[in-house]
Amino acid sequence: MSWPKLAKKSVFFSVIFLLFLAIKLGAVIPQGTIEAIYGRYSVNDPRFEAVYDKTGPIQGLGLSSHLIPPLNFYLEIKYFQRKGALTYTKEKSDFYLLPISLGLRVIIPFGLFHPFIGTGVDIYTYSENNPIATVVNFAHGFHGLAGFYFQIGKLPLFLSARLKYTRVQAEEERGRKIQLGGIETGVGLVFSF
Repeated sequence: MSWPKLAKKSVFFSVIFLLFLAIKLGAVIPQGTIEAIYGRYSVNDPRFEAVYDKTGPIQGLGLSSHLIPPLNFYLEIKYFQRKGALTYTKEKSDFYLLPISLGLRVIIPFGLFHPFIGTGVDIYTYSENNPIATVVNFAHGFHGLAGFYFQIGKLPLFLSARLKYTRVQAEEERGRKIQLGGIETGVGLVFSF
């Protein structure tokens, strides 16, 4: 069995197990959240690394709402930028990325600790500006993520940590493909209501 098929089956069965567990435990989860997210993002394309530093800070805002406990709908909007130099001329080049993620996740509360696992779709709007050309485009793909929330006492505040893998492939002129997806690690401060 190939790795992508095995990964899809593992995620599917993990979500089913967590849904069953949450229903059995009678989990109580806040109706919605607003989250300030800060992390590191690593673009997974060797050509990107030739011009820019591969890894850099990413920050954004996340919103979520409970559909049917423990199923949670989320929307994340983030910002990532890199400055670099062209490979031959060494002229300045700027790259800007605005990733938007939409997905579903399962959140299982165990006291103050709330682990989650989820998957969703992504729309990446990006821009690259240098003396050779200016490119503004978008691409779409998918992601998987896992992490946890940790409640701060009895307050409606949580700390979060996450690991996310995104697969987004952009197609430029002459059919050239660029992998803009990659690995994101992050932490957040969450207000629940």
